[in-house]
Amino acid sequence: MAKKQKRVNKTNKSKQNKRIDGGNSDYKNQTRRIITCLITILVIFGVMYLITVLILNNSDHTSSPKEQTSIQYEEILLGTVFNKKDKEYLVLFYNVAYDTENTYRSLISDYAVKDNKIPLYYVDLNNSMNKSCISTETNKEATKAQDLKINDTTLIKFSNHKIAEYIVGEEEISNYLNK
Repeated sequence: MAKKQKRVNKTNKSKQNKRIDGGNSDYKNQTRRIITCLITILVIFGVMYLITVLILNNSDHTSSPKEQTSIQYEEILLGTVFNKKDKEYLVLFYNVAYDTENTYRSLISDYAVKDNKIPLYYVDLNNSMNKSCISTETNKEATKAQDLKINDTTLIKFSNHKIAEYIVGEEEISNYLNK
């Protein structure tokens, strides 16, 4: 019986050793899988990055030459007419859609090339954000944009953020800008 007991003990020990070895082997396999997955993910991201860089670099060379972007400061909204940064400035209120002969556009461009001029801005009365100032009467004493009333094409000279001059009508505006 002692021999039989020894055999059973040896068998049990070898099973325990196999379990320990088997557990160690499973751990190694899982570690290899995790490392393989991480390397695969890194390779995929690397390839995608390289493809993106190549596409972006090629698109820069194939596109047309880049033009200088300019910001247009001439057209302003009604709400900003009293708070421009300039000490003195002119604001022309007119409906751009009705200026089919470009009368006011040419007045603005002619004025822009003059020397010693004060800044000239315009408000498009056709713009829905500016329609609140259109009225049948005028308010030459307005102190804020909400009080301003325009009933025709109007040029207003602002000095220190207050109305200094109020000119109405195409001929009067043309004379004022051409002097």
